[in-house]
Order: sequence, then structure tokens, then C-alpha cells
Amino acid sequence: MVSSRTTDSEFTEGPTPRHSLLSGRFKQSFAYLSLRTRMPGIMQQIILRLLQEGPELEAKFGAEVQKEIQHVIDAIERLKLELNRDRQFLLFHGNEPDKAAWNAFITEMPRHKRTFFRACWLHSECYLYRRIHSFFESTKHLEDFDYFAHLKQDDLKISERAMHALAAATRNLSKDFESFSKLMRINLWSNHYEIQLSAYVFQEDEHHSDLEVLTRVADLDRNLLVDDSTLVWNCLMKAKDRREIVVDLVCDNGGFEFFTDMLLMEYLVDHGLATQVRLHVKAIPWYISDVNSADIEWTIKYLIGHPDELLAALGHKWARLMNAGKIVVAPKSHFWTGPQPYFVMADSDLDLYKVLSGGSLAIFKGDLNYRKLMGDYIWDSTEEFITCLRGFRPCNICAMRTVKCEVVCGLPEGKSDDLLRSDPQWMISGNYGVIQYTDSLKCPCYQVGGLSGLSHLPSHHNFRPDDKESDQSQPKRRHSRKT
Repeated sequence: MVSSRTTDSEFTEGPTPRHSLLSGRFKQSFAYLSLRTRMPGIMQQIILRLLQEGPELEAKFGAEVQKEIQHVIDAIERLKLELNRDRQFLLFHGNEPDKAAWNAFITEMPRHKRTFFRACWLHSECYLYRRIHSFFESTKHLEDFDYFAHLKQDDLKISERAMHALAAATRNLSKDFESFSKLMRINLWSNHYEIQLSAYVFQEDEHHSDLEVLTRVADLDRNLLVDDSTLVWNCLMKAKDRREIVVDLVCDNGGFEFFTDMLLMEYLVDHGLATQVRLHVKAIPWYISDVNSADIEWTIKYLIGHPDELLAALGHKWARLMNAGKIVVAPKSHFWTGPQPYFVMADSDLDLYKVLSGGSLAIFKGDLNYRKLMGDYIWDSTEEFITCLRGFRPCNICAMRTVKCEVVCGLPEGKSDDLLRSDPQWMISGNYGVIQYTDSLKCPCYQVGGLSGLSHLPSHHNFRPDDKESDQSQPKRRHSRKT
């Protein structure tokens, strides 16, 4: 399937306007930069990784694996050309378990929106990562090869100082909001924490194992624009008398970030704020650093075998919590690696929606989860979080995210404009973050099996994009009334 490429006249010289979907056709957007330069670079790194791993893979599988390696490399090179020439999305014809859902989604997209730079950025990115893994799925020996695993593992290995300090600081914490909120902030700002810790100048009266000090390290040069951690704490405290309190963590990155995820989840279980934590991870290698079940297993084993006695003890404790069912990995779901926003979950994956509905709180970590919560749509920055969820209310919801693209909501009036004047790159710098919360009882606007009071929003079924998917088809800003 070949399409005409997007012409220069179809590109817009400017940033993504408000009330539109993120798209690579806006040349001053991060979406355009990512599709034009970042994604080809990622694909090239996968090729280099395969070449580097070639001898080891051959020793494991025999000489025939070299043909498979070359097959995958050739396929990635073709995909790079398709992206560069803005070709139409191709259907999946291999062994992909989610092939039918993806093909239905692609087929029902408007034809003019079915190319990399004309489609919504979320659709293009997810499609690229899904196509890459499909090349490995078509082989005999490389089907389970995680071409990003070394990056996640290296990220943890280089963070030993930070891991030791945080492990020491988080033993025997009291059950109070102060401890909880500090853990949330450390978890939010966990990217590059090791670098910040190395750069931090400790005063004579500051100890490396003091959680207060380590939180200041996390907050170094960072700005929390919205902090609803008090509401999250209140949500957990209200549930404390229930026999079962299930918290779902929709994970983001592996490596050191997942280490801090586990510190926070361990705290919830230790203090009875959760009787069980369910970890929702990716089914396939995803967005370079996203955690999967194999990464979790590797992390626990790495800690257990660590020469640092404190980290080894922590690894043993986490293994016990997982063996006891206190912290579990949720069943594999390809919804998390699909292209659809979360407000269609009840129609696209009702079973998953019901799983979340059975919990007390769902925490969505990271930028990609935030984009899917928002539908990759440029809302007014002052629009309320509850409105932007478009009725996605399976349970109480918390979003923890460092801002890395133009999608953001819930800011005070004028805050976005002030930031743009003082720091033009604030939306992609990763130095700003939000902790946002809404409870499931604020409005009964969404019922499984139908929409109520949201008739102006596009309907989605079985991965379907809106048949009239365009900037104008998205909802304009409206004010929701809290009840």
C-alpha cells in the first residue's frame, strides 16, 4: 500500500494550536521533531543493538539466527523509509496477538489521516513501536528479544548510590501524610535522580539517609505545578476500614523509576493503605524504557543478588510481598500498547475496565499515560482534569507526570502563559510536573455500556478512531460543574 507523501503545503509552520490533536504536521511541535529525527534515531539504535548482540545470539540459537537478524534489520530500514516519506500505515499480517484490533483501528481511520505526519501523534508513535516489535514476532528465535532491556538494566545499575540512600531513608517510616507525599515526589522526579544526588551539596547537618533531604534532592530545579497528593492521601485514608483495598499502578519506566515505584507501593502495603497493589505493565518492548514483566523479575533478582546488604534485603522483602500476593503483576493486556485513548476503554476492553473498577485507586504514571488520559488533545491549560478525562471514571484516579509535551490541564489561570514567557521550552524540558486527582463519585457521567451527558464527544468502539477525526471534531473547552 503506497500513498502520496504529505506535501510541504500540508505542513503548518507553527506550534500545535489549542483545541486540536497533537500531530506531526505542525512543524514547530515536539511531535514533528520526534517523528522527523527522534524515531529514526531510535530505530537505528535498535539496529546497532542487534548487530552488537549478534555473536551472543548466534552462540545461543545457532548460525540460522543471523538470517533472522538481517531480516529484522531490513524491515526496520524499510520502516524508516516509510516514515521519512510519510507513507500510509500498513496492516499487520504476522503472528501479532493484537493484529485484529490494530487492523480494525487502521482500516477505520479516515484515509487522509492514515499517514505518519497527518495522523494524531499518539497513533503514529504507537504504530511505529508496534510495527517494530512485529518484525521480531515474525522470527523463530527473536520473538522474546527485548531490544531495550539493556537500557533499563543500565539505568538501575548506575543508580546504586541513590538506591542505597533511598532504601535506608524509607525503612521504618511512619504512617503519615508527610512521609507519603515525600515518596510521591521522589517517585515523580525519579528520572535523573542519581545525577541530582551526585550534584547535591550536603550540608554538615544533612544526612544521606534523611528522607527530607532526599526529597529536596528530588525537587532540585523542579517545579510541581499541581499537587493533589493531599487528595490522594485522603482517598486512601477513607478506604482504610475496607477489608480489601486494591491500588492499581499503571507503570511507566523500568530501571530506577520502577525502583521508586516499588518503594511507594511497599509503603502502601506496609501501612495498610493497600491490601494489594496490581502492577500494570507493557506486553511488548515499548517507548524505549517502559517496564514489562521480565524487567520486574530481573529487578528483583538483581537486588537479591546485590552485594549491598541493604539492597539485597530489600529485594528479598519485595519478593516475599509478591509471593504473598500483596504486590502482583496484573494479567497481560495489549490495551496498554494500543493506540486508543483511555476514555474508550469501556468499549475497547471491558474486562480491563472492570478490573480497574474493582480497585480503590488507579495511579497512572508518566507522560504517555497522561497523553492517553487526555486523548493527545490540546485542551486549554486551565481546563479541569475531570473534564479532560471525558468520562473515564472506573475508580478514583491519580495522574503523576513530568510534562514532556504540549498536553496539560488543570493549571491556574495565566500560569501557562507566564511559564511560556519565562521558559519557552517548559512543556518539553521535563522540569515541570503534576500530581492530579479526581474521585469516581464526583459525577455519574459515565456508565459501562453507554455514555450519559457526553453526547457531544466522538464515540469509539473496538479501537475505532472517530470517522471524522479532525481538529474541529474534538470537544471545545467547556466548564464542568463539580457535584
